[in-house]
Amino acid sequence: MTERTGFSAEEVRQFFTSRVYGKVPAVASQADVTWQVLEEGTAATGGRRRQIRVDLTVPDGRQVRLTVLVRLPESASPQARVGAFCGMNFRGNHTCEADEAVLDVTEASAAGDRLHYAPERPVPVRGDQIARWSFDQVTERGWASITWCYLQLGMDKASHFEHGPHQLFSDHLVDERDPDEWGAISIWAWTMSRVLDAVVAGMIPEVDPQRVIAHGHSRLGKTAIWAGVNDPRFAAVISNNSGCLGATLTRERGETPTVLARAFPHWVTPNHAEVVEHWEDVFAGRAEPEVPDQPDLLALVAPRPLYVASASEDAWADPEGEYESWQQASAAWTGGPEATAGEFPEPGEVRAPTTAPLGYHLRDGAHAVEPFDWAAWLDFADRWVAQPD
Repeated sequence: MTERTGFSAEEVRQFFTSRVYGKVPAVASQADVTWQVLEEGTAATGGRRRQIRVDLTVPDGRQVRLTVLVRLPESASPQARVGAFCGMNFRGNHTCEADEAVLDVTEASAAGDRLHYAPERPVPVRGDQIARWSFDQVTERGWASITWCYLQLGMDKASHFEHGPHQLFSDHLVDERDPDEWGAISIWAWTMSRVLDAVVAGMIPEVDPQRVIAHGHSRLGKTAIWAGVNDPRFAAVISNNSGCLGATLTRERGETPTVLARAFPHWVTPNHAEVVEHWEDVFAGRAEPEVPDQPDLLALVAPRPLYVASASEDAWADPEGEYESWQQASAAWTGGPEATAGEFPEPGEVRAPTTAPLGYHLRDGAHAVEPFDWAAWLDFADRWVAQPD
C-alpha cells in the first residue's frame, strides 16, 4: 500500500495504464528491433561519438527508424563499461552539439525517418540545444549519453498524430481509438524500452545495461517516469520540470489535466477524459480525490533511485507541487516522510537524503535543462547507480 492513499501498487499501475497513458497493443509487443552502426569517431568536445540506426518493425512490415546518438567517455570499453543517461531530445541530435559529424535528419535519409516538425515552428539550428545535454560534462564524469529525437516518431500535434507512430500499430485514426488505447506518452516510453533492448543486446558494448538511467525534460520527463515505472531494467529515473501527468501533484495550479486534455489529447488514452472530469469536480469541491495521483505513480519506481528536478520560474510545471509529490512518494523508499521532511527549498538547493536513493533540487531559472541540473544528476548517479563491485 502507498503511504498517501492506501492503493496497492497493482491498483496504481492499472489506473495509470487504463485511465491515463493507455495500454500497449499486442502488435507492439511483437515488434522486431534491429540496428546498424552508421558512423563513429572522436567527438569534437572530447570523448567518442557513435551514431546508430535503430529499426522498429511490426509483423506486417510497417517500420519506424530512429537515429540514435551515443556519446562515450574516452575510457569506456567492453572491458570497462560505463553507465548511461538514456532519453529523447526535442529538436534533433544535431542540435545537441555543434559537431558537424552529427547527422542531421531534418529530411528522410538512410540514417532515419525525418524529423516531423510542426510547420509553424522554426527549423532547428545545429548546436542550439548544447546546454540541455552538456555532453562534455557527462563524459568527463565517466558516463555515457544515449539520445534520439522524439519527432522521428511523428509530429507532436493531435491533428497529425495518426501520421506518426500511431499508424505503426493501428489502422484507425487517433479519434477512433479504443477507450484504453495508448497515446503518445506511452508510445514514447515504449520506444525508450526498445532502445534499451538494443543496449541489452550489445548494441553499445561499452555501456553496462544494468546502469542505464531513464531521464527526460518536460513532456519527455513525463515519458521517462512512465518508461521507468513499466520497465524495471532502467536503473533509475530522472524527471525534470515534468509538471502535470509527470511529477507534480494534480491540483488547480499551472498545468492542469483540463489544460492538457484540450491542448494534447493525443498524449493520453481516451479514458483520460473521465479522469479530467473527476479532477474538475474535485477542484470545484463536488468530489474527493479517491483516485491515485502522481506520488503514487512515482512510488512505483521504488526501490530504484528517483530524482525530481524543478525550476524556480517554471510556474506552469508547479515546482511546489513537484516537491510535495516527491516528498509523499518518498514513503515507498523510507517507510515514512521523515527522510524528506522540510520546507520548500530555496533556488539552488539540493535535497538528497542519506538513507534512500532519492534526490530533488530547485534550480534558479526557467523551464529548461542547464549545467546545474546535470551536475546534480551526475552526483546522484555516482552515489546511487555506481559501478558494481
